[in-house]
Amino acid sequence: MVKLIRQGVYYMEGRLVKESEAFMTSDKKEIAEGNTITGRILRAHDAGELKLKPDAVSVCDRTDVLRTLDFVGLKKFPVPVYLSEGFFDGAFVRSAAKKWGGVYLPENLGAAGAYLCEQAAKSGQLLFVSDGRCGALGAMALCMEEGDLLRLFTKGSVEEPRCELLAVYLKGKLRRGVGPTDVALAIMQALEKTGGFARGKYLEVFGAGAANLTMDYRTALDHALSGAGIRSSVWATDEKTKEYFETHLRAEDFKPLAPVQPAYYDGAIVVDLSEIEPMIGAEKIMTVNEFLEAAPEAYRRDGRVFLGSAAVEYGSATYETMAEMAEILRDKRMGGETACSLLPYSKSVTLALAENGYLGALLRAGVDFNEVLSSDVCGQDADFRWEQTLRLDARTIAATLANGGYLTSALGLDYPKRIKKYKFDPAPYESRVISYLGKAQSGTLAYDEEIGPLPEFPPLPEDLELEINGEEGALAVLIDDPEEYAWSRAVGDRERGTFVALASDFPEKLRVHLIDWGILPLTYEKFTFKEGDVLRLERIAGFVRSGEERLLGKVIGKRRTKDIALACKLTEEERKILLAGGKNNVLRKH
Repeated sequence: MVKLIRQGVYYMEGRLVKESEAFMTSDKKEIAEGNTITGRILRAHDAGELKLKPDAVSVCDRTDVLRTLDFVGLKKFPVPVYLSEGFFDGAFVRSAAKKWGGVYLPENLGAAGAYLCEQAAKSGQLLFVSDGRCGALGAMALCMEEGDLLRLFTKGSVEEPRCELLAVYLKGKLRRGVGPTDVALAIMQALEKTGGFARGKYLEVFGAGAANLTMDYRTALDHALSGAGIRSSVWATDEKTKEYFETHLRAEDFKPLAPVQPAYYDGAIVVDLSEIEPMIGAEKIMTVNEFLEAAPEAYRRDGRVFLGSAAVEYGSATYETMAEMAEILRDKRMGGETACSLLPYSKSVTLALAENGYLGALLRAGVDFNEVLSSDVCGQDADFRWEQTLRLDARTIAATLANGGYLTSALGLDYPKRIKKYKFDPAPYESRVISYLGKAQSGTLAYDEEIGPLPEFPPLPEDLELEINGEEGALAVLIDDPEEYAWSRAVGDRERGTFVALASDFPEKLRVHLIDWGILPLTYEKFTFKEGDVLRLERIAGFVRSGEERLLGKVIGKRRTKDIALACKLTEEERKILLAGGKNNVLRKH
């Protein structure tokens, strides 16, 4: 089903050859590394010294980035920027697009990633995104955190360390009832056993099996693979990709892309699509049939399965997926014991579903269409409540709903797979999207009671006495679980007076993010804090200036005073940021 090759491989003579069997010299290997699609795209966007400049950027729910750009006095966006309203005030986001020359995407129109794929992304492009992927179109999308976006908007490029590149070689053809989420889960099942073989790496997808996947399936698989923790992905393009651009009235944006043989990859994932079965992701990933065999009572109780309302992942809610669900559910009724809420990929997809009769079939079956998806459980009976969110392909979800809530594999399900051709209508975008590209205007952002201007944070003092987890004043925040610390929380903590974050360890991206906002990340070992404790740090600014990595602090409690060993390793640039009180202060001075 899925085979992992955990050593270098060459794509040559139409097949993958292990490095140990290819007998390539070092100079030929260097050339082969540049023959990949990924290598060519990155090289074309290299601004020098491993720094990348993208073709476009999508920003969703990053109001703190916009506040900072206003604070430092940005004149205009250096590249096309697509601002999605998300959960925040539309007037504020629109004012930012107008001031700096971006594109404003209103609430409920769809995610910025969908707009990029349908209206903007081109083959061979490099995109920086907050959400979404356009890899199926031959465009690389890199997810960038707030600090990266600030560096791009103010410096013009972002440093990107070299990531390993894996080939995803597809062969075979999916059977009826098997969908792209099943493929993604099968790949992740294989990766689970490796301790993160693909995590943080680029994926390049090609092979004879790719030609057997429609563009909707490719798009859905590309989105679903993000669950493997990959850095980015890109697909070889073909006639189906070309047809996608033609359908979306952008034929000129297509570019043929394929690895030039020989092409070198740091490893490979070989997937035989013909062997993939309907999968389920719960505490661990397995086939639906294996899942039912392992726990038949828990998931067939009273003949019902309760599905979370986020039953279909956003990236897989494409036209073809929704149409197939409609055919599976046509003339059937879900009943009151089950529920399913869907959010189509974009408003243009919703329009096509309505015009071709699929929206009506889904509504008659009992499916809800919500603007905001929730992972809450949407069903319960007197003595049973299902509190897990499971990952299932849309076809298996539809088969389950059609079978009265019994978890049901869609493999071999008898339903009309031939669906009406999708016709893209840009009217929903033309009606609501507002473009200010090339029209940056001076003016002020539309701040309100919820979103105010960013203040100038005070520089790091020589000495600090910090209340731990206090409400306001000079504070230190104790982070018990850094995977749980929300990125947006750093700004709020800083505005309340936080100078220090304490944790047993910090993921690198969170560490950098805290530093950007002027919060010093200090690690400690084997210490128990109590309510009301105060942390005293003497000559802390001197410690940061010195470049030392260890310091001694004092924790002052109601009945005790104890020494605490703390550590923090900082680069020269990070020391300057912390001493200045945050990245925003540094950028403003320059």
